[in-house]
Amino acid sequence: MSVDDRVEQLREEAARAGLDAVLVTSPPSIFYLTGLDAEPMERLYAVAVTARGGALIVPALDREGGEKAPTGLDVVDYQASSDGFPELSGVLGNARTVGVEEDHLQFARARRLQASGSELRDAGALVMGLRERKDAAELDAIRHACTVVVDAMERMFAGLRVGDVEREVNARIAFELASAGATDSHPLILFGPNASLPHGTPGGRELAPGDVVCADVSARIGGYWADLTRCATVGPASDWAQRTWAVVRDAQAAATAAARVGATAQDVDAAQRAIVEAAPELGACLHGAGHAMGVEIHEPPYLVPGRDTPLAAGNVLTIEPGLYAEGTGGIRLEDDIAVTEGDPVLLSDMPLELREIPA
Repeated sequence: MSVDDRVEQLREEAARAGLDAVLVTSPPSIFYLTGLDAEPMERLYAVAVTARGGALIVPALDREGGEKAPTGLDVVDYQASSDGFPELSGVLGNARTVGVEEDHLQFARARRLQASGSELRDAGALVMGLRERKDAAELDAIRHACTVVVDAMERMFAGLRVGDVEREVNARIAFELASAGATDSHPLILFGPNASLPHGTPGGRELAPGDVVCADVSARIGGYWADLTRCATVGPASDWAQRTWAVVRDAQAAATAAARVGATAQDVDAAQRAIVEAAPELGACLHGAGHAMGVEIHEPPYLVPGRDTPLAAGNVLTIEPGLYAEGTGGIRLEDDIAVTEGDPVLLSDMPLELREIPA
């Protein structure tokens, strides 16, 4: 499906929702609809889709970028002397009921639109409803991103040695990913007790014998994210590491099997919790089973308790149960899957094993 097909889908959805126009301002949604990688900073970048037209609105400094994007929308630019609103008003024309991404549109800009006579409605779910279901080309892009991340992680694990410094290992893999074409990456590789913090900050700790290594590496390549986690021990795995890894592996398998069309997000989470929460002596379950991803690393549906969103074919999910023992470490396993009309499909290809690093 081309970006222009996506714009047409959005136009049709807007009409069904009773909207005269939709204004998209978040960079991921702009990329999804036009192929332009926008970096707004303080400037207005937007896609305005009206009943019979629309435009990609960019500052003049990015006119060339807009024209190179694979979009059939008109490219409307504005000079530094403008804030982009006169140009935006020209595109919106007589549209009065305007859908916006409520979670992204700045309050000041929303007030400007309202002052000009626009009635604003939240269309975030409408836009995300399109983004949630990946087509074949998007699935291929995610598979490719997974391949790049797997290659970088394999080299990282092969090169780890006692004495390596956490922040330096993270910096090296970020450089490797950028060299391989990643436009963004979030490596989170933690050693020993630090690995008990799912969102810890890599610091100056040196890798030591007996440590658990929890390596969560994500990267955006070709506009789409991959997000994978594997673990290792320095020297033979302790009894705790072996038992915890086995429990987390079983939880991941159960959550993956539960990720089917019609199942809810909380159903997938419940499948992993039934296993990890049955082993409290090994550690705590500190997060949900995972999340969707695509042009953003975290997208809905989120696989957590209380979310009754049904899964649909085309959803791409991370499945990442974990157990965390304060003062000891953490074990998490994460793969990326596609929900299909049949069995879930694994998009990543990395051996599921607890690795051993020479002590």
